Amino acid sequence: MIKRFFPILLITIFSCKFKEPFNKVLWDTKEDIEWPYRDSMLEDLTKNHQLVGLKYKNAIDLLGDSNYHESDISLSYDIITDYGSDIDPVYIKTLELKFDKDSVLSSFQVKEWRND
Repeated sequence: MIKRFFPILLITIFSCKFKEPFNKVLWDTKEDIEWPYRDSMLEDLTKNHQLVGLKYKNAIDLLGDSNYHESDISLSYDIITDYGSDIDPVYIKTLELKFDKDSVLSSFQVKEWRND
């Protein structure tokens, strides 16, 4: 009986994407060229934290230095960069924050790019 349900249990466990609460220390943790914890925290960050309305400085305090920025109007944070077996990325996922003229976060967007 257990032998029949064990494969189903394994498939169920590995098909679930692990999610965890946002944690600033883990968000800032970089291993080699990857941010291993950001993707698992992204949903909690965008759904359970009040990002819109944050001042530019508070966003930096919360998320740390961004990977890319355009003066004080936008910040971008790498979530996933998958290089496959090449030196060129095949998949990129980023969190982009947009600020208004008063340096208040007006919107954010998760962007994904795939080289098909």
